[in-house]
Amino acid sequence: MSVYQYDILKDTWIYAEIKQQVQEEEHSEQVQEYRQMLQAIVQARFPRLESLAKEVGDTLVSPATLRDLIVKVSTAKIEKAVRHYLTEEKKSTSEEIA
Repeated sequence: MSVYQYDILKDTWIYAEIKQQVQEEEHSEQVQEYRQMLQAIVQARFPRLESLAKEVGDTLVSPATLRDLIVKVSTAKIEKAVRHYLTEEKKSTSEEIA
């Protein structure tokens, strides 16, 4: 199949549908990976906050938000700071849902 024929396929409804489905699957996989990463970091560094981290992580659906939280948690020096980050994120997520 030549490049020109491939370009014709890009304009079809099936191509758009498949592309959207693939993007949704990639997004879901990325979110799941970030959730697992957050859990692993919290478990290794601040095990007393595992359940809070799981609760918060399970509610987040934005890869960018999860990534930012991972950076904050992984660079925190004390448990109190991590608890603050997780609690703030929990409040923020609760406000978005309400």
